[in-house]
Amino acid sequence: MNLAQLRYFKKLAEVEHYTQAAEALFITQPALSNSIKQLERELGVPLFEPTGRNVRLTKWGREYYEYVAAGLHSIDKGTSIAQEHASSLSGTVDVGTVYTVQDSILPRLLQEYRSRYGGAVDVRLYQGLTKALVEKVEQGAYDLALCARVEHRPNLEFVPLGAQDLVAVVHEDHPLAGRSAIALSDVGDAPVVTYRQGTTLGDEVHRFVEWCGVALRERQWCDDEITLGSVIAADPTFVGISLDTLGLAPFPQLRTVRLEEARAGFHPIYLVYDRNRYQTRAVENMIALARDLAGLA
Repeated sequence: MNLAQLRYFKKLAEVEHYTQAAEALFITQPALSNSIKQLERELGVPLFEPTGRNVRLTKWGREYYEYVAAGLHSIDKGTSIAQEHASSLSGTVDVGTVYTVQDSILPRLLQEYRSRYGGAVDVRLYQGLTKALVEKVEQGAYDLALCARVEHRPNLEFVPLGAQDLVAVVHEDHPLAGRSAIALSDVGDAPVVTYRQGTTLGDEVHRFVEWCGVALRERQWCDDEITLGSVIAADPTFVGISLDTLGLAPFPQLRTVRLEEARAGFHPIYLVYDRNRYQTRAVENMIALARDLAGLA
């Protein structure tokens, strides 16, 4: 066996899909399949078993994975430390993000990271929704994520990096557009568009509305601010209950109005990582930076 085979095995074990693993490794699927078969022949045990279109580790594969992950981590960390001593820290950091942090929190983090550690580390960014991003971190597909908090994930650490405000969004022709702030009850019988329940943010907003004791006439649901903004742009009678993010930027005809009941920084954003997973030096440095920025160092 060789180091490449072990890296291929580790990636496939984490994503559980040959095509996705091959794409992440920048090799062809047949090359990945042949490498895994050679490794299994050499070890004398099957490492994976099919499950629908995916694969999963066998009991032998699960045991082997722990040793391979630990070994590769030690090699990568040793390499990174040696390179860092030579002022050339390198490697990759895979970061999943919600798109709404890409105008503020994410640029600040990346700028400070490159200022401290140089530009040789390849930070690869992937976009998604909070629950999916958290699952990717748990699976080891992403090293880190920038997203909201998800409860009942005991292996994950959530480092606060910033927050977003909850506001009312109205068309410039709406009667509330000229107000600097409103109470939620001022929405009255206007049709409301807000986030879909069952999502992290949707459940958070619906708990807030329930806490306010106001019955809103919800007519539309969405998963992001761009969709919400398009609903209001198409029908100016709607009022949106939304985070104030870059997703509203494409709609110059819309106005945001502060909600009196909503605390500033209503929706915290965190850097998320698995505290039990082996991290490379490059990833460890980004976690340390995030904790420093959050005042937790």
